[in-house]
Amino acid sequence: MLLALITKIFAGEAGVFVARLKRLLALYVLLAILLLVLAIFVMIALFIWAAQNFGALPTAIGFCGGSLVLVLIAIAMIMMAKRRPSTRADDRLQRDIASIAGVTALSNAPQILRAVRQNRSLIAVPVALGGLYGLYRLIAGLRGR
Repeated sequence: MLLALITKIFAGEAGVFVARLKRLLALYVLLAILLLVLAIFVMIALFIWAAQNFGALPTAIGFCGGSLVLVLIAIAMIMMAKRRPSTRADDRLQRDIASIAGVTALSNAPQILRAVRQNRSLIAVPVALGGLYGLYRLIAGLRGR
């Protein structure tokens, strides 16, 4: 869009280009307003339907909870957007490293399974640790009663 504006300025057609942009902006604003009105009417219709089926108070509480969830999601998105680019790059690097580690682990799975089939004692340690952890959770659960 910027390159088109620069070429239009050199060609002397910048006024036509800006007028077209203003017209498009006005149409996009009108479209946004109409979509907002549409969303409001859909929410009203949904509220009326839910109020008829579940009652007014539970419906109002449900809509309040849904709105709270949407607000919390928006706050989380704002917090993520406010992070510095270097932090976002570090997070992206960590995700890439985790992805590569997962692919590496899956690519080595056949070799690990082959080794376990050949030497069954390799599986004894993880099974024993899992059993001990289960026993610990059972004892901790019985103590909590």
